Amino acid sequence: MTYEEKEYLTYEEAAKYIGCKRSTLYTIVSEMGIQTHKFKYDKKRYLIFADAKRIKEVREKPWLAGPDDSKTSEASKDAA
Repeated sequence: MTYEEKEYLTYEEAAKYIGCKRSTLYTIVSEMGIQTHKFKYDKKRYLIFADAKRIKEVREKPWLAGPDDSKTSEASKDAA
């Protein structure tokens, strides 16, 4: 079964699909505010395939993520 055929991916599967380390994926998911899913009787966390696809697109084309507000907010704090 390919990744595209699955509705949910584990963090390991999503990291392989995206082409990054699992720790990097945790950071990206947190920064993008993506909801993860946990199912009863299973310790693993899952991402919806569409979210993993979005992360992959943003990593390939960072301008799709929008402006980096963290730098502009720091600059505006310094100016005030």
